[in-house]
Amino acid sequence: MPAFEVTDEIVGYAVEIVDGWYQAGRIDWEDVWDRLDGTELVDGTRLDLGTDLASLELVALKAAVRKVRRG
Repeated sequence: MPAFEVTDEIVGYAVEIVDGWYQAGRIDWEDVWDRLDGTELVDGTRLDLGTDLASLELVALKAAVRKVRRG
């Protein structure tokens, strides 16, 4: 079972972090995940990204953030 499901809400939070901290230059994805982990979602649950930085969910979330930022 995945640690979390990549939703528009989670992508939005991740994009906010990336846009706020990494406007130019290389994105430190570990830092983004650290900042995002534990975020309270609209339904009241806290986001748990798990411990596997190479998980399919984080790979998908990274791709979704890049897609949003490309426009």
